[in-house]
Amino acid sequence: MTKIAVIDPQICGISGDMFLSSLVDCGANKDKIIKKIRLLEKQFPGATIHDIKFVQTETNGFRATAFLMELEENFSEMEAVEMLRIMTRCCETAELSQRGKRFVLESLNTLIRVESVIHNKQPKDLHLHESASIDTAVDLIGSAVALEDLNLFNDTVFYATRVSVGGGFTEFSHGKMPNPTNAVLEISKDLKIPIIGGPVSSEISTPTGVAILSGLKIRRMQFYPEMTVEKIGYGAGKKRFEKIPNILRICIGLDYKEDLISKDFVTVLETNIDDVSGEILGNLAERLSAPELGVKDFSIVNGLTKKNRPVNILKVICSEQEEKNIARIIFEETGTLGIRRVINERYTLERYSLSVPIIVNGREFMVAVKISKDDQGNIIKVKPEYEDIKKIAIESELGYKKTLDLVNNLIFQKGVIKGSNNDGYKVN
Repeated sequence: MTKIAVIDPQICGISGDMFLSSLVDCGANKDKIIKKIRLLEKQFPGATIHDIKFVQTETNGFRATAFLMELEENFSEMEAVEMLRIMTRCCETAELSQRGKRFVLESLNTLIRVESVIHNKQPKDLHLHESASIDTAVDLIGSAVALEDLNLFNDTVFYATRVSVGGGFTEFSHGKMPNPTNAVLEISKDLKIPIIGGPVSSEISTPTGVAILSGLKIRRMQFYPEMTVEKIGYGAGKKRFEKIPNILRICIGLDYKEDLISKDFVTVLETNIDDVSGEILGNLAERLSAPELGVKDFSIVNGLTKKNRPVNILKVICSEQEEKNIARIIFEETGTLGIRRVINERYTLERYSLSVPIIVNGREFMVAVKISKDDQGNIIKVKPEYEDIKKIAIESELGYKKTLDLVNNLIFQKGVIKGSNNDGYKVN
């Protein structure tokens, strides 16, 4: 089922630290986030983080989580291309997933793009000031770690209400400017998201905060979508105002409309193998078939390469978490010198397993049965597990096909799955 995350900056705007705090308030692991943030210090010479903590606070009577960081930084400006290089290294240091890394770099590129427009310079000639501080890295990397911890990079649709942008004036490296700042306006224009002045005379939406909305590919909305709310997070800003709480609210839940088509990401590992025997490939297939390895599927296809050399093309589908271990096994077993890696987005239908007791020739066996449903909830496929059928065939001295037909008939006879003219097959 599709997850929904509603970011609500209409209350009192959005900044990077407010967004991060709201995710922690939703349940993101603050110790993990702090640990990853501390690793960033080495990438920013002249920056010293003395203390980091998330604390419970109150703003105008509302409870919220605030992010506090004691920082000493000797910094004036940095080339935009250098900031990109540093942030790429930060993503690697924090061991972010590909989706997390993409979020960080797309958010940063948004900041660089609008600064280029404002100052009429190409990115390669651009020098960043506020956007190139370790603060920006902390906000983006910390938020990516929190989003990963809450599993919001997989099959989640992000929405945002209109953005409150405050008023008055802001002092920064280029002088004094009215709120919203030029950077906030440029990002809002690109996002086509509504903004509204107030509700206070102060800067309440920062360029980093609005760039995060861009990095999340948010959908604009006037009212909350139809959803079941599971988590609510309140992130507090540093400023205090007389009549309004300085908080950002995030609601996380599920699409109320039942959607049985899910979306996730898988890694596809591929390599050409042209100098090994069939026995080696057979052994590799056995190792890749081990359940504990986590391979979702693999294939070995014959092909022809340059100089008319025959080749075997190995493709392995797995999760991003398991890919390095699987790659190590491929290197060990084949001697290949390189493995191609692609992250693919895929749609999946609901599938689950039932264990069904079956009696064959007077003996009882347990058979795992995989059941697949379409997007309407109708059962479209029922498949007994291969290894279970193989075991019954051997022990009952029956052929595999005969055993499979027999087991399928017994499954339906037992009433585990019944047919329906209107609804297809239903599980009792």
